[in-house]
Amino acid sequence: MMKALIINLLITNILFASSSKIYNAYAIGIFDENGNGENIQKKRKSTHDYNGICFSKIFVNSKYNKNPPKVLIGNSIGHFQSSKSIYNKKRLKIGEVLTFKHYNVKEGYLKVIIKNNIYDMKTFIK
Repeated sequence: MMKALIINLLITNILFASSSKIYNAYAIGIFDENGNGENIQKKRKSTHDYNGICFSKIFVNSKYNKNPPKVLIGNSIGHFQSSKSIYNKKRLKIGEVLTFKHYNVKEGYLKVIIKNNIYDMKTFIK
């Protein structure tokens, strides 16, 4: 009887722990096709114009494999290109930097969305 109670508690804890993952995602940069770009972490508006094709870099510090981020600039949907893992001094993985390619960019806010939640939307890309 006691074993069944303990197993039931463990299963309940595992279910609640897996469903309450907290994601953090931030836009960190935007670049044109030639690699010229800027850091947008603390900006409300981009300095340069990024019309046509551009790339955005997003930092995600949690597991996102089942729910990849969706990145938009105005109406332009970002297409995943690559990822690079980031480690701390103790060689523990703390997150990933993801690169997305955007086509037909005109202007609009850069949005980072995971599971229908907006995690970053502070920078206007012109």
